[in-house]
Parts: sequence; structure tokens; C-alpha cells
Amino acid sequence: MDESYIDDTPNAFLYQRIMDRHPKSIIGCFIISEDWNEQALLELKEKSEAWFLVGLQIDDMDFDRLDIIEGIVRCQPEDVNQVVKLLDISPRGLIAIDVIDIKSLFEREKSYKFIQIHVTDGCETDMAKKAANEIVSQLPKHPNIKGLLLGIESSKSPSLDNTAYIIDFIEKSIMADELYMDSCTSMSDEPNSFRLRAMYAEG
Repeated sequence: MDESYIDDTPNAFLYQRIMDRHPKSIIGCFIISEDWNEQALLELKEKSEAWFLVGLQIDDMDFDRLDIIEGIVRCQPEDVNQVVKLLDISPRGLIAIDVIDIKSLFEREKSYKFIQIHVTDGCETDMAKKAANEIVSQLPKHPNIKGLLLGIESSKSPSLDNTAYIIDFIEKSIMADELYMDSCTSMSDEPNSFRLRAMYAEG
């Protein structure tokens, strides 16, 4: 993939069924329940020049166009923008991944579930520990996690110690025969804020 293309183009963008224009993106996101058919998805991929498409499932509606898209992320309607932020990874964080890593996750498992926790008030270390505990509590009991993408976001660049603690805590809390996990960090404009976003696939 052309590096200049990556530099100038958002990693992820949410497209609506009806749009006047389609900004370029690398990962084209869309809400499944907005009545996307095969032709509409093919046109979206062409107009957006997206490398691959990801459907966001906000209800129980089945989707049978898996041959056109790379995967599905199940989430609550109010979390749609947070999913896009997780996929719109930054290459400049303390821990950086790229869209190739995300594509590899979807190549291993097609369907993921999104969870998040947002903690405010307190020192970064306390917020990091609280967020790690609460994100683990949202995982199903005794899961066999096959793939996980974790986004760590703080008001300032997350420290190496706190980042290592969170990753280690989550890895030790997950029962997995073979865990494929990617992590990335980013900064938030919100003061005194610590947020974990994650999407996981069960085997």
C-alpha cells in the first residue's frame, strides 16, 4: 500500500447510506441496518477507495454479504462513533499498529463485539487500574477469546508503566487457547480522562 495514501487518508470513516460525497478512507465503516445491499456496498468501496469494509451491527439483523466486507463489529447504537475511533488508529502513539494489523484480526475472525469504559477524576495510574478492571468485567465469563483489539486513550500520552499494566492484566484475565491481541495508544482532548475501547471475538 502506498505510504502517502495512508498519510493523507483517515484510517476509518463512517459512511451513511445516502451521502452527497464519499471522503476517502482505508477502512470504510457502515451501519448494517441502513439497508445496504450488494450493489450499494460495491459502489461504496469504489467511491471511498477503501481498502476494506467493516459493518457495524447495532441490532439483531442478520447480514449475509460477508463476501464483500472484511468483518462485522457488534455494538450499541450509542457506541458507533467509538467503534470508528478504535479502528481509526494512530501510528504516533506509544504503541502503534496499522491497518494491516486490523485486517489480520478480521482475517482470523469475522465477527467482533465492542466494549468500552470511560473513567474520569483521579490520577492516571488509579484511572488505568479501574478501567482495566471494569473492561475485564464486561467480557463474558470463561470466554475463549480468539482475537482482541485494545485502544488505550488518555488525556496525556499514556505512560509505559500504565500501558504495560493494562495489557498484562487483560492478557492474564482472558482464557484463550491462542490469543491474537493488538493494542494501540492515543491522546484525548478531554481533561482528566482515561478510556479503554476494545473489540473481541470468541472462538
